[in-house]
Amino acid sequence: MPKTISRQKSNTVVYDCNAVNRGVYIADNLDFLRSLNDACIDLVCIDPPFDKNETFVADKLKPPLTEAERQNELRLLAQWGIAGPEDAVDAGIQWPVDHKVRGGYKDFWRWESDVHEEWVKALESYHPAVHSLIETTRLVHSDGRAAYLCFMAVRLIEIHRVLKPAGALYLHCDHSANGYLRQLLDAIFGTGNGKPGFRNEIVWGYPPGGKGPKYGFHRKHDTIFYYGKSASEGVFNRPYREMTDYAKSKFTETDEGGRKFKRYPGGISYLDEAQGSPVPDWWTDIHSLGQTISKERTGYPTQKPVALAERIIEASTNKGDIVLDCDCFAGCAYAATAAERLERRWVACDMNPRAWTVFKRQFNKPSLALLTCNDEPAPGQGVLDGPHAQVFGPGELPTPQHVTHPTELAPLPTPERKFRQPKEKPVMTDEEMLTELLEFSDYTAWCCGFANRKPHGEVIRETWNFHLDHIDPVSAGGINEITNRAPMCPHHNIRKSNRLVALREYRNQILAAGEMQMPPDQLVDLGQALLYATRTYARYTGNAYPEARLPRL
Repeated sequence: MPKTISRQKSNTVVYDCNAVNRGVYIADNLDFLRSLNDACIDLVCIDPPFDKNETFVADKLKPPLTEAERQNELRLLAQWGIAGPEDAVDAGIQWPVDHKVRGGYKDFWRWESDVHEEWVKALESYHPAVHSLIETTRLVHSDGRAAYLCFMAVRLIEIHRVLKPAGALYLHCDHSANGYLRQLLDAIFGTGNGKPGFRNEIVWGYPPGGKGPKYGFHRKHDTIFYYGKSASEGVFNRPYREMTDYAKSKFTETDEGGRKFKRYPGGISYLDEAQGSPVPDWWTDIHSLGQTISKERTGYPTQKPVALAERIIEASTNKGDIVLDCDCFAGCAYAATAAERLERRWVACDMNPRAWTVFKRQFNKPSLALLTCNDEPAPGQGVLDGPHAQVFGPGELPTPQHVTHPTELAPLPTPERKFRQPKEKPVMTDEEMLTELLEFSDYTAWCCGFANRKPHGEVIRETWNFHLDHIDPVSAGGINEITNRAPMCPHHNIRKSNRLVALREYRNQILAAGEMQMPPDQLVDLGQALLYATRTYARYTGNAYPEARLPRL
């Protein structure tokens, strides 16, 4: 039998899970995580977006969605008070698209549209290391990568909170952002080496195949980060590979009872008690669904095999423990299926109602036939002891009884969903706006007078090394037109972040810090700059700019 390592201190506090066992919650996973009790989950499996700068919409459900399934989705949405896409946005979920296709999700991120100002303020106040990492990412990589990390950070902080002291997290990612996610996880969970946190970086490899990139080696692996909440507590059931035929051939002798064995100096080993080699941190024995013809396939392009989740769940939980799959897109049900097979309790969250359709299909397949799925109105927040999965809408989240955040993991405020509203498309491109505004200021930054210069001091009249900043943040009602934009140096733009501070006031802060690049009286006149911007807007559109929408300078 595999050796079980289980350490739990007697004085640690854990709470009952207030979510329904075998419950599938259709909600934003941040809202769902914040509805859970402290320290109530044994294992979290998350396969989040990878920040691949793509939109996944192509694959169709397999088999295609039936009209009856589509009508059931609409019935559930109506039951939850959601009559159309706008209601879905207000509820923080996705509206299932045309029934002929799987649906989709965006995996590209924009600082102005995907990040709440409240998130940034909370991270800066309560999690300065996380905030510094995000701000550094804006400078080193891009606003988009920083927005992705901000999106992930507020969720990983909540995941840390809901894990039991002996709990563990497995996060699946690939080359797109794994280096940044590792640093983010270190900042929240710790770095290991006797401290809570990092335990393994697991490589899940694929066989060779395909042409690969023109310049570079084939990318043939994903990364799974394994973190524990505590350094002194945890569960680990070490997995072993199946013995090879060669290894079995070494058991050449047979005892009186017919059992095969082999001799060692000082003892014997029986074949029926022998184990293969321990599974290392590189896994090549579990094939991706893209490599095989599998009955598991649902049509989700990022679906993972159940065997992968089974190895994770069996290694880091015992029977009866609670597994949480809290992806934004948990709809392929692979973690829940594995948990059910291994006799663990489980809870899942997805923001698209189509996930419930796929869950029902997976659990009702003849090859699985694990349990029945009930989508009638919820009977209450009690645990279902029978073999039934149940769906809950965004207004039916669990009610937390124990949410006592420690100081270092203080609660983040729940913001309004302003970032979900579509942005107005600006009249001019960012490059056009930046060029026009820099022409006016003789290619100097409006914040401090920074300019790109040649060695002898001549100003380089190019837009590179300037940021185009919003004067009033979009999250505070600012718009994307030239009248609300300002050329900034990278250093001061990153420090300003999404703070709602008038540009004149910010100049005074820069002056007080001794960071001005030219005398303040030589900086661009902001009143004249705003007048120039409104005239430029009129030149591009033929219409005067509405005075009521002018920003604070």
